[in-house]
Amino acid sequence: MKYSISALSRKTGLSIHTLRFYEKEGLLRYVERTETGRRVYGEASLGCLLGVLCMKQAGMTLPQIKAFMDVTTEGVTTLPKRLEMMKNAREQLAKMKEDIERGLQLADFFINGCKSALEAHEQGADPEKAFPYITRNGIIEFPFMITDDGRLEPDTPPEDFEPAKRIRKPRTVTKPQNKI
Repeated sequence: MKYSISALSRKTGLSIHTLRFYEKEGLLRYVERTETGRRVYGEASLGCLLGVLCMKQAGMTLPQIKAFMDVTTEGVTTLPKRLEMMKNAREQLAKMKEDIERGLQLADFFINGCKSALEAHEQGADPEKAFPYITRNGIIEFPFMITDDGRLEPDTPPEDFEPAKRIRKPRTVTKPQNKI
């Protein structure tokens, strides 16, 4: 089956601009042209595009996907390199998953605190005593600290709060140099 760029856009949900960009960057391959210069996409280009989308969803950046595709054309001798590239992409996704889980844990801390404050208010008690970290004056004190590696950790953890399990490498911050 052959697809015009607009048909491929509808089929994949990608914009025409994105399809052209992928082609320009060498990610979308096997594109044919009509005599008038219009793009025509066959099953090979659709398969290539689906591969790009899968690798993107697997956490690879566009330059990483391009590098993966480039080494693929060199044959089976690049299988170890491709394996390593996919392992690195998976590792990046695992780190993102940990960050998301940590963010959910922090959101739950606030949700539970707000529920406690609301419950206290409904019972005629002071909501700020139930959850003293966000008061009518804003956030005055907070039971968290920033660790050397940039994570938020509780000073005195609630019972259901688990500290982050991974240790990140410390971030190095370079100060901009003033040019005179």
